[in-house]
Amino acid sequence: MTASLAPFAAVDALIAQGVGQALSNATATWHGGPAYGVHLYQSAADGFGEVVTTQRHTVSLCVLNAPGVAEGSSALRINGQPCRITGPVVPDAGGWATFPIVFTEGADAGP
Repeated sequence: MTASLAPFAAVDALIAQGVGQALSNATATWHGGPAYGVHLYQSAADGFGEVVTTQRHTVSLCVLNAPGVAEGSSALRINGQPCRITGPVVPDAGGWATFPIVFTEGADAGP
């Protein structure tokens, strides 16, 4: 009877995997696990008008690939660079979440 509760769960997981593989522009690992595709966005952040310009990084990923991912976590690596999650991680109905990150070592890991 349990199988009828989520008849399309396998299809949903397959679609999420396909989106991650086809549309990703970066790779990520969670706690040193296997690599998977993510969407990395970079934009200029205007914190102090024209005086200072910084880079803002946002990542989108399927939370099934990173169980326990949450704000403040530092076990995520994007393109091999360690980063810290600086905002809330709220998955949508498809299991994807978009949240801000900061790279904790060296330069950014751009796409």
